[in-house]
Amino acid sequence: MKVLFQVRPDFMKNPAGDTVQVVSTGQALKTLGIVAHLSSDPNIDLSPYDLIHIFNITRIKESYMFFLNAQKQSKKMVISPIYWPPNAYLKRQGASSNALAVWKHMQPMRARLVEECDLLLPNSQIEMEVLQQDFLKLAGYQVVPNGFPDSFIGSTPELFREQFPNLPNEFILCAARISPRKNQHWLAKTCQELGLSLVLLGPVNDLNYYKSVTDFSNVIHLGTLEGALLASAYSAAKAHALPSWFETPGLSSLEASACGTVVISTDQGSPKEYFQDMALYVHPLDDTSLHTALEQSLNASPLPLMQHIHAHYPWSKVAEITLEAYRKVLN
Repeated sequence: MKVLFQVRPDFMKNPAGDTVQVVSTGQALKTLGIVAHLSSDPNIDLSPYDLIHIFNITRIKESYMFFLNAQKQSKKMVISPIYWPPNAYLKRQGASSNALAVWKHMQPMRARLVEECDLLLPNSQIEMEVLQQDFLKLAGYQVVPNGFPDSFIGSTPELFREQFPNLPNEFILCAARISPRKNQHWLAKTCQELGLSLVLLGPVNDLNYYKSVTDFSNVIHLGTLEGALLASAYSAAKAHALPSWFETPGLSSLEASACGTVVISTDQGSPKEYFQDMALYVHPLDDTSLHTALEQSLNASPLPLMQHIHAHYPWSKVAEITLEAYRKVLN
């Protein structure tokens, strides 16, 4: 089986959750004997491929072009929507006044994709329910969750501690691109109020926002870490906090929990489907929720969530579910 992944052209230059999903799914499918190529060309010849897999309808312009090309060449296609309506985020204080209008203007394009593809692969049942609320007609679906690298199981703090010996013994970690949607300013401010050190990992998405976050004296930004060093960073942290405006469900929350770290997550989006009652939840408009979650995290046990995540969400298992979905479409 030959599959073509299609994703926005800047997915490596501006990495986000879809980047991890594309790369990790491709690597895990390879171990199952599936050839997955990747292209951002909206006019590519699709004749060598059995199936087209389009990722991300939030950034709809490119995905719409991939969709039209697949239709024109009569190719079967599946779509990982990675969809969550950003209304609350786009209406927040300081947001661009026309951002919500632009989002709504693009909804007819999204509507066409979710109706006319061969199968939708939402990351959760909650995401599918939101799609059902927002669009009148939808293709069939199979939930394909996000995952964590199998190699993260059993990670320990040593590697990270050796690399960064001068960090405080106890710290809160947030691994995510630094941008208003991820809400690190709120996290930095609340950590400072509680006298907690905050270590940030990830690329800078918004320079002005980054400066406002790193103005807090308790914040240390280490750039982007990968592989074993990232896993070791998770296991060294007291807790991992991702108080975003929404997540589906937050890949770094998944990865942190797999490394045996207490997880503080936004309650917006699909995190509760993954973490159930084993994480601490915050609401981006409720200041006290983050305060409380950070205090509780210092004495919480990460073990129930870690065992649950190990059982259900390694990328190897996700790849098997993905392959099952592909076979459903091709048969």
